[in-house]
Amino acid sequence: MLGILDIIIAVFLIYALFSGLVSGINELIVQMLAMRGRILFESIAALLGELPRETGSAFKRWFNNSMRILGFIDRQKAQLTSLLYQHPLIDTLSPPGGSKPSYIPPAVFSTALVQVLSNNNASLDAVRQSLAKRPEPLSKLLIPMLDEAGDDLEKFKLKIEQHYIAVMDRVGGWYKRRSQFIMFVIAFVLASGFNVDSIYIVQQMQKNPEQIELLVDIASEYSAETGKSSVNITNTGADQEKIDPEEALLSQIRKLNVDANDFRNLGLPVGWHIPQLDTVEQTVATQKTESQSRTLEFLLLPGQNNWLLIIIGWIITALAGTLGAPFWFDAISKLFTIRGTGKKPE
Repeated sequence: MLGILDIIIAVFLIYALFSGLVSGINELIVQMLAMRGRILFESIAALLGELPRETGSAFKRWFNNSMRILGFIDRQKAQLTSLLYQHPLIDTLSPPGGSKPSYIPPAVFSTALVQVLSNNNASLDAVRQSLAKRPEPLSKLLIPMLDEAGDDLEKFKLKIEQHYIAVMDRVGGWYKRRSQFIMFVIAFVLASGFNVDSIYIVQQMQKNPEQIELLVDIASEYSAETGKSSVNITNTGADQEKIDPEEALLSQIRKLNVDANDFRNLGLPVGWHIPQLDTVEQTVATQKTESQSRTLEFLLLPGQNNWLLIIIGWIITALAGTLGAPFWFDAISKLFTIRGTGKKPE
């Protein structure tokens, strides 16, 4: 029983470090593409009724939806949202020439929206006249709020804030689902590109008890020290605005480098077998000179001979990589508790 637990702990350690690598690459992409700000822009455009359902051919709909998942939308369709982002209250939330803000306070949003709709008049009559010229989704949303607010501008702003908060609460889950999808793509590319086959790893570790023992010892250290320091991919709020983008990017690159080294130093049965085929050619001009040309081939590792099992192994690794390092370190801690050694329960 303890032998099986040791293998499981070793596999979970592999998944934890692999997940950290996947999360690091995902966070790097998120920061480089400023995806949090892009998704917030898209969410506000949807809130204001400027994000119609995609039409056209199946390929066009798939392409546009894929671009939306990555935070790229056609801003020509979101003219009011673009105008709103030019308002000083929102424009000053991000550095000059930088990415769009990833968080907008509800009070700032409602005030800026009222001023944009009323052309800086800030009166309910001006807002009502502006809404009469706007597309139907926006007028259907805001005119009932106007009627309920009566002649009180502050009540109208409060209703806008309440609706904005309700939408933003759902954006967190929306962002997390998108991140999970992107992380799976990243994880599968890494698993297949570096041949991280879960099934093959387990088969090879069963033949190598020394490596299992080494991995269990490493897992005991990591579960106590590293498990709580992994990146939180769901942070989309005001805390993100307090971090300098350039410093955050450099910090993420450094962390990613550490994660990659930690995973590589485990000495796992991963990667490809690359034999070197040498051929000696004699040139016509200089018959006494010999030159070597090497042809590189990427072959499966010894014992990998079933492509179906290999692909399933890659998929298992990719799915494990989307769960995040904290999940696996927490599971390792619980296994150590069952095992009766290693990290003691708190």
